This record gives sequence, structure tokens and C-alpha cells, in this order.
Amino acid sequence: MTAKEQKPNWLASKLIGDELVDKIKSLNPQELCWLSGYCAGLLENQAPDAYLSDSTTVSITTAEPIQPVLVLYASQTGNAQSIAESLFEALLQKGIDAVLKSTLDIKLKDLKNYSAILLTASTHGEGEPPDDAIELHEAIFSKKRAKLEGIRHAVLGLGDSSYEFFCQTAKDFNTALSDGGSSVLLEPVLCDVDYEEQAELWIAQVVSSIQEHVTANNNSTFTAVSDSGIQQESSVTSYDKNNPYLATVETIQRITGTGSPKETYHVEIDIEESGIQYQPGDSVGIIAHNKDSLVDEIIKILQFDPNETVLFRQQNFPLRTVLKEKAELTLINKGSLQSMLELAPSNELQDIIESGFSDFIEQHQFIDVVKIAKPNLTAQQLVDLLKPIKPRLYSISSSQEETAYEVHLTLNHVSVTNSFGTRYGLASHYLTQNLGEGDEVGIFIEKNPKFKLPESDAPIIMVGPGTGIAPFRAFLQHRETTENSGENWLFFGNPHFNTDFLYQVEIQNFLKSGVLTKVSLAFSRDSEEKVYVQHKLLEQGTEVWQWLESGAYFYVCGDMHRMAKDVEEALLQIAQEQGGLNEDGARQYLKQLKLDNRYQRDIY
Repeated sequence: MTAKEQKPNWLASKLIGDELVDKIKSLNPQELCWLSGYCAGLLENQAPDAYLSDSTTVSITTAEPIQPVLVLYASQTGNAQSIAESLFEALLQKGIDAVLKSTLDIKLKDLKNYSAILLTASTHGEGEPPDDAIELHEAIFSKKRAKLEGIRHAVLGLGDSSYEFFCQTAKDFNTALSDGGSSVLLEPVLCDVDYEEQAELWIAQVVSSIQEHVTANNNSTFTAVSDSGIQQESSVTSYDKNNPYLATVETIQRITGTGSPKETYHVEIDIEESGIQYQPGDSVGIIAHNKDSLVDEIIKILQFDPNETVLFRQQNFPLRTVLKEKAELTLINKGSLQSMLELAPSNELQDIIESGFSDFIEQHQFIDVVKIAKPNLTAQQLVDLLKPIKPRLYSISSSQEETAYEVHLTLNHVSVTNSFGTRYGLASHYLTQNLGEGDEVGIFIEKNPKFKLPESDAPIIMVGPGTGIAPFRAFLQHRETTENSGENWLFFGNPHFNTDFLYQVEIQNFLKSGVLTKVSLAFSRDSEEKVYVQHKLLEQGTEVWQWLESGAYFYVCGDMHRMAKDVEEALLQIAQEQGGLNEDGARQYLKQLKLDNRYQRDIY
């Protein structure tokens, strides 16, 4: 037996002695990894041959060191982060040197320090990157692109195919990485709202590919070390969209008056026996069912037997059960339209896909696609076209410090009318029209770590027109109950003062008690010239700037299509007029607010 083949403990003892061996064995993984690198560096400066004290020669061969793998996430609500953390853990279990980071915590120039970049990315708003990814997203598309030759990458995107810019952030990053010279480890995977199975498969494929890459480039094994600094909550509720809590609806109350153009409701749900915990800024997911009349109409048009057994997501159900409880009928996406077109060629449907898709999906549902295409298909072909029902998320409008055993929602009953009839929003109709007080509904809590009150008593500015007031009701309840001394300024808007001033009495009481420092109201239809919250921001621009400069946090909740953009433009104008910044400086100022978590948005 040669010296190279001796047992490690014997060899180590001969080389450095039992006492030092024992000390090395007591080191943790990170210390061992550092020590191995340190020793490798020393070895480079030594003579090529080393000798034992008894003159037995040992030939030591080291493999070419390989750079660690970067697991990177761009996450708005935490889903992309959760997938990245699972991938990171899977890499650790295989002994692969990996680092877990948020896109907020890495610079463009540092990307070259890794052998592979494994990115999970959600898409926010209308194709926009999450707030934490804004800086890296801008940098990676700038003229100073990183040189990434020799690096491999894999990208997983999270999105909602009912939006036009589906998984745009993931697509952007994948393109930029390739343009920088990185080679594709795996083709990008773009996940819809039912992403779990795809994500699990992607993780397995990525780990397998990374293992093959490591084996091909290095014969040694790696100690897995994380410098991510990620802290996870020690306890997480066991309820989720696949295992919702069956809660009792306590209150369903319309809170807009007669004559209002909006039908807004306040809903209270009992969670006393659930053990559910939530924080202001979190959302509640509602598991809703389709309307009976909608299901019956589809079955009648297509002349199906409602009791026919069909396979949906690897399980057998009666057709009517699938259409009522399992399949999405109120949201449509381009993929389902194209699949329908393949089964039932239609010039009208072709035109919609090619030119009018965005406008069409806002006003129509799957039943309208059926009426346009007039398909001749089987029940199984029908359900194969459909995606699972997406839980609807609503900003929680209560603080658990105030209402320990309840969760409150504020929502509009959504309806649109097209040439085929009136179409209703899934969950808003289910909650306010189908259910009654005392009925049960499946719920779960969706954490929103990017929309949270500051832990300090810093001042806050809240912009929440319409149902966007929901989380700010929770914020104010929380600050009152916890006796937080921070100043609070609310901007609220709606069509009419008399019919649409949501939670008017509560807001007045918050003002009287001093919890609410200031309120600015914009009732757009009560004057000849329409006045919105962004106009009120500009009117109060001097004071808004003073609050921001004194450390205020700025929050926006509500419509992402117009309101959120208009509010941001108002902020940019305030930064220029009150702060003396040019346009680029103002945009940089807002970007820094986002990076500092002082500009947070919950928009939809």
C-alpha cells in the first residue's frame, strides 16, 4: 500500500500530529472551506515535493479549483425566494459549493465570480422587475455589461399568463446573461400561477446538470457553504393554496352608498380555531368556486354530460366538479386561445390573438371564447384546455393586534358587460353574492415581506385610493394598538364623498385620537375637474418632500395600470421641484427609496 492509499486519519497524524487533527475535525463547514483554500494557497508557494518526518514521500495532487454556484432570486412576494432557497438546500445536500443571494445584494461586476448563475425571478406590475431587482436589471442591460464567458446559467420565471408581459423579468435576465457570454445550462422555464410541480422538476434538473458540470471540471468534492445571510421565519402556517383553512364568514357588508358607481364590500372572516398568524401588509388567499349558471351554460352549449368522468391534473372527477371547483373559467390567456384555435379554427379568434388580445381578456371570459370558436370537442379536450383555478389574493384590512381572531377584506364586486352578457369576477362574486354569513370559505395567508411597516417609529405616507385603503386600515390599527408614535399621513380617493368615503367614521376617529396625523382626500367626480390622489400629492408637494427627507416611508396600494404610474410621476415631479433634482437625479432618488425599502407598493 502506498502512502497515497493510507487511511486519511493515519496520513493526517503522520503529517501534522493527532492534536492538530482533532482541532481540524472540530471546525465547522465554513471554517473547513476557508482552511482548505488557505492551505491550497500556501501549497502554491512550496517546493513540488513534500516529505514526511520518516522520509516517506507523499505526492499530493490538487484539482483545478472551481468557482461556487450563485443561486440568485428576484422576488416581490417571496415565491421566487422560496424556490431559490429550496434549490440552494438541494445543492448543499449534494456537496456543491453554492451561495444564495437576492438581486438586491449583488453587483454586476461580481457575477463573473461564479461558475453558474441560477436565477428565479418573478414579474411585477406590467412586465417590471421586482423592486429588489431594479438596480441589477438596469445594470445588466447597460453599456457596462458583465463579461460572463465560461459561466453557465439557468432561469426560472414566475408569472401569470393572463397578463400580456408574462414572465418578462425572467425573459429579460435570460437574454442579458446570454448576451454577456454565459452559456445556457438549461432552457428557461416560465411558470404560471400553478408553478409548484414545474419548480420542483426544474430544481432537480438544475442540480443534476450542475453535478455533471462539477464532475467534468473537477474530481474533488466540495464543502457547501452559504454566505447568503438569509434569515427565515422559525414558524410558518401549515395552510396554503393546496391546503386551505376552512373558515367561517362572519360579516358581509356593502360599504358604498346607493348611487355609487362602485359596489364595495367589507368582509370579516373568523380564524379563531386556525392558529393563523398574519402581519399588516400580508394578503389573504381565497379559494373560490365558479358560478353554477356559468358552468351550466358551458355544459349546455357543448352538449356534454355533466357527470362524465374526466382527468384533471392526474385525478378523475365528474366534469361538472372540474368546471365548478377546479378549472379557471373567468381568466383567459393567450395559450388557451391558441389551443382552442388548433381544435376549432376561427378567423375571429385568430384576429383576437394577433391584435386585440390585451383588450379582449379584460372584457371576456372562457365562455365567450367558446361562443366565438363554436368548437366541436370532447369533454376531456375541454378540460385539457383549462388551467387550475388561481386563488384570489386580497390585501388584509385588519391588524391581528386589533382583531386577534378575524381577518378583514375590502373588495369591489367586479363585473363587466360585453356583447355576450355580464361577466363577474370569480372571488368577488363568490364572496359577496354566492356566500352568506355563516358559510365557509377556504383561505390561506400569503406573506408579503416587501410591503411592511417600519419597525421604528418612522413617519409613513400612505396612498390608497378605492380598495387600496385596505392595508392602510391595517397599518393604522396596528400603530394605534401598539402605541407607535410615528406620524401617519393618508391619501385616499374615490368617485364621491357622500357614497364612496370608505371607513369614513374610522378615519375620523383616527384623526381625533392623533393616530392619523393628516388625511388628504380626492373625490374625483365631485367637481368639474377630476381630482385624483396624484394631484393631491402635487398640491402638498412641499410637505411631502419634507416628510421624505425626514425619513418617511412611502406606500402605494391599488391599481397598477394607471394610478401607481401617475403617483410615481407625481413623486418624480416633487423630487425635481422641491428637491432641486434633475430628471435623472429624481429617478435615482426614487430608486434609492425602493432599495432602502422606503418606497413600497402593493399594486394589482
